Amino acid sequence: MKALFIAASIACCSLGTPHALAQDHHGSEHAQAGTSIVNAMCPVGKEPIVPSAGTVEYKGKQIGICCPGCGKQFLAWDEARKDEFVALAVAHREPGMEDHTGHDMRKPEAEIATTDAPWTGAYALDTCPVSGEKLGSMGDPIVKKYDGREVRFCCGGCIGKFEADQGGYWEKIDDQIVTDQLRYYPTETCVVSGEPLVENGEDIATSMVYGNRLVRLCCKMCERQFKADPKKFIEKLDKATADAQRKDYPLGTCVVAGGELSSMGEPVEMVVAGRLMRFCCAGCKPKVEANPAKYTKLIDEAWQAKGMFMPKAQNDVLGGDHGGAGHGDHDHGG
Repeated sequence: MKALFIAASIACCSLGTPHALAQDHHGSEHAQAGTSIVNAMCPVGKEPIVPSAGTVEYKGKQIGICCPGCGKQFLAWDEARKDEFVALAVAHREPGMEDHTGHDMRKPEAEIATTDAPWTGAYALDTCPVSGEKLGSMGDPIVKKYDGREVRFCCGGCIGKFEADQGGYWEKIDDQIVTDQLRYYPTETCVVSGEPLVENGEDIATSMVYGNRLVRLCCKMCERQFKADPKKFIEKLDKATADAQRKDYPLGTCVVAGGELSSMGEPVEMVVAGRLMRFCCAGCKPKVEANPAKYTKLIDEAWQAKGMFMPKAQNDVLGGDHGGAGHGDHDHGG
């Protein structure tokens, strides 16, 4: 009896195999309408899926994504890799879930908590402040925060050296930030008082680094007012930056996902290290926060292709009167 049962099972499986193979090969053509999404995390972005980004179909299953461009990338994977992701999704063990513990990844987009607080802590420089090596040249950078201000190191060995001489390294970082962000600074008036930062062709501004963001002020009194309510003035500076860069924005696609900016409605905006970035959806923001230097580099290249916001070494207009950190103090708060 046992032998008959095994034989019957094998026969049944054999009869079912051609149909199963056909369904695997043409899965996207045979999915039933209304099939539920099997995953909570985007297979490509490893972020919570965004309902408005849509889905892609694979072997009769609907795969949720966080950005429109992720669907195309997922479908380009080899079959074994896609099968592995689907298996993990069914088991609720998708890559990325461990980074979002405590959150219900299957909640609709509107229910996911967000914050509108300005983000100034991004370490957007692409080198280690201690060794000078390119970040990523020795594996993933090590991220540390000091009073809310982010620093990225090429390796663990640099952390001790940094902490042994924080004053010296902060000064070095601040000088680099001022030089980097000055070309993007949107206004020649003080963000606090509205007074001019240039008089008779001479730059009279105090260049302060707050968090990892350049802020130019007209006097010490304004510096004290800024520190009393930094959120208010960073928001004002962000608005001025976005307004100044939006008109000639060099990309028609999302700098993260690559899809058209209007593919999911009105583009989402964010200011990072003095640069406006425009996304197809809010789901792209965490990817920029995870690797600011990668995306500021892409924005820089796009602007430079238009001959705008050139690095200081390539743009003599920024010489002399518009120097860097020597114009004022540095603030390491954030």
